[in-house]
Amino acid sequence: MATISYLLQSQNNPANIYVRLSISRKNVFKRKTGYIIDPKNWSRKTNLPIPKDTNLKNLKTDLSNLKTEIEKRCNSATTNGIEISGNWLHEQINSITGKQDKTDKDLLTNYVQLYIDNLPYKEFPNGKRGVAIGTIQKYTTLKNKIGAYQKHKKKHFYVKNVDLKFRNDFLKYLIERDKLNPNSAGRYIRFLKTICLDAQLNGYEVSKQLKQIKGFTEKASKVFLTFDELSKIETTIYKRTALENAKDWLIIGCYTGQRVSDLLAFTCNIIKVRNGIELIEFTQKKTGKRVAIPIHPKIKGILDKHNGQFPTQLSAQKFNKHLKDLCKIAEINEPTDGAKMDKEIGRKIQGIYPKYELITSHVCRRSFASNFYGEIPTALLMSITAHSTEQQFLEYIGKTTNDFALQIAEYWSKHQLRANDKTPMAVIKKAN
Repeated sequence: MATISYLLQSQNNPANIYVRLSISRKNVFKRKTGYIIDPKNWSRKTNLPIPKDTNLKNLKTDLSNLKTEIEKRCNSATTNGIEISGNWLHEQINSITGKQDKTDKDLLTNYVQLYIDNLPYKEFPNGKRGVAIGTIQKYTTLKNKIGAYQKHKKKHFYVKNVDLKFRNDFLKYLIERDKLNPNSAGRYIRFLKTICLDAQLNGYEVSKQLKQIKGFTEKASKVFLTFDELSKIETTIYKRTALENAKDWLIIGCYTGQRVSDLLAFTCNIIKVRNGIELIEFTQKKTGKRVAIPIHPKIKGILDKHNGQFPTQLSAQKFNKHLKDLCKIAEINEPTDGAKMDKEIGRKIQGIYPKYELITSHVCRRSFASNFYGEIPTALLMSITAHSTEQQFLEYIGKTTNDFALQIAEYWSKHQLRANDKTPMAVIKKAN
């Protein structure tokens, strides 16, 4: 009579759980079940998980169900004269658990690493090759989170396993256990789908539900500095030279609309004269797009102040810190809805804060886009901010259907006033 039991062959964490099928003394077969466990949670007495928590209880149940099904299939094979072997046991485990043979590259974390390794050579339609370091860091973080999730689930996942259930369970893990805000979690789901689509293009088997997997972005607060607030900052006298220097960079940023990675790298070498007009011309690091920005009088004043040079360069970290100090001293403290980093938990917490606490270097780009929207044609603004579509641009500055309706109403009102101002003309008969 066949006997079935489980065992571990390693004390490393995580350890694979093996099933042992004994038909006779000479016919004993062992194969991996696909389940893993921390050895300290394994009972040597029962050869089963110690049910200390819900996950371990579920694992114990899964192993019990697997054992029952193998016993049934073993009895059926014996009755029908089918030879039972190690390969037979391997096939039954895959059949019962819904798995197929996988290569090491099929492991999800392995393919994520392969994707990361290829990012420096990735080619884009605009001819650019490679990605920014920040992009590589984001995908590396995703790989680490998938690894932590596997450890939490005590199970390895393959590319094919990324289906709707995986998406929902992983999303729940990111939000509830990893304490990510919903926008960050939704972004990681998008990254994961991108990787799986890449795997599909390269001939890997993926879930039939992959197309249905969606990331998401919840509406977030759009914090920017208005022209009035910028004026307050400009006219405030700061005792520290570092703050005066940061103030100049802030004004330049709010009148060029560039990311801090490009902004703080500006030098006088990028100033060009075209048809008598001074321009700032450079290639954006993130997008690879060539951008030309007319020098605003505000920027011209700062350049003149520095003898034709840009302010003293500084790091993005110091710039972020100085920005909060600038705005605090200038009393930019209106209660504002936004997310602020909680250093204790290392996550952003949504709430109402004095506005200066929410200011970061990203305020430059958003302030430019928000302040000049409606004043400068959107297509021209997009040529500077380098948004790919108008929809992206409008979402970036937080414009809604109501905003568009009010804008149209204002246009009609102005149009009507112009029509009313026109003096009616009439033909007068020539007097005899």
